[in-house]
Amino acid sequence: MPGNVSLLTKALAIAMAMADAASSSQLKPRLVGESPKNGRTSFPAVKIPHKQINSRATSTVDVGSNWYIQAWIGTPGQSFYFLADSGAPNLSIESTLEPSSQQGDIPLYNPQNSSTAEIMDGYSYSECFGSGYCDNGVVYTDIFTVGQLAYEGMPIMVQTNNTSPSNGVRSGNLGLNVDHGGMSTEPERLPSFFQHILPDLDQPLWTVDFQAANNTGQFDFGYIDTSKYTGDIAYGNITTTNGLWTVEIQGIGAGYDDSAFKSHQFQVVFDTGTGGGSISRDIADLYWSQVPNSQWNDGWSNYLYPCNQTLPDFVIQLADGSKVGIPSDGLFSKAADDGSGLCATMLAIADGDDTLWGQAWIEKWFVIFDWGNNRLGVANKDQ
Repeated sequence: MPGNVSLLTKALAIAMAMADAASSSQLKPRLVGESPKNGRTSFPAVKIPHKQINSRATSTVDVGSNWYIQAWIGTPGQSFYFLADSGAPNLSIESTLEPSSQQGDIPLYNPQNSSTAEIMDGYSYSECFGSGYCDNGVVYTDIFTVGQLAYEGMPIMVQTNNTSPSNGVRSGNLGLNVDHGGMSTEPERLPSFFQHILPDLDQPLWTVDFQAANNTGQFDFGYIDTSKYTGDIAYGNITTTNGLWTVEIQGIGAGYDDSAFKSHQFQVVFDTGTGGGSISRDIADLYWSQVPNSQWNDGWSNYLYPCNQTLPDFVIQLADGSKVGIPSDGLFSKAADDGSGLCATMLAIADGDDTLWGQAWIEKWFVIFDWGNNRLGVANKDQ
């Protein structure tokens, strides 16, 4: 992207962020740590076993996934694992302000142990997730440190109630959706984490590279690292206004040949806050109808194929006409345990046409969340 176009895009993005989110609060977190070098910064991600539960809690709710980033709140810093969640706008944390019956087996933020914590009088929030888990609470400002960045006065939604204790390693959510309105706070919507760091970035975007082979990954902010992908980036404009990173897929193919491409438009939400993902039966039929020796299995509610057979890439085409795919070894999920020699793939099938691709899918690609241009990019990478 030419420099003048990039600067214009950034300027427009900042103006929109400041106009859309609450401005009367005069809330301006201040960067107190190292400034992003050349407007670029990165947050390491790590894949951790989902649940590490003991007998303390009476129930568990899965509102996250396996990939997390580590961040610190307060003075001295209290360490937590956050879910970097493209499906939500909020920076929120579970806390010691919750009743003991609602505290799960996770580290909890204690604002009373931070000398820099200040409550925002009159502010509150409530939020719910697709899993059915809900929470509400108050808003504090405190120092928030992640990667090489440290901001004082960052607004953080602090839980005081929830519908069921969370367990495992995740203590909070770092919302990264594309809702320019900001966080779901009252009486005003406060700017989100990304809106606050936007002026310090070279480009108004962030990217994800999950490396499942070694359980490490990275969120890059402000730039696109060309060493992390191969070929061209396939782009699609965001097609909804609800804050979700939703794009339209033009069709799918069993391989990259035009003869293997089947036109079929459908909407996909790319959600880093969800673990799995699925496709509709119609999409599955289009792919598997081109795979010799594949067969529908009622017990699996899916297609199976001979384990010794190499599958064609599962290829998608985005709105700009570019194609990306998941190779055969990336599609494999598990072998059937009935001695049939058949295997299953990650192409889970869900009822209805709604399609959401979470971390298990995002692992297969290099994904660009282009906030400033209201679009999403997907590129192939070395698996």
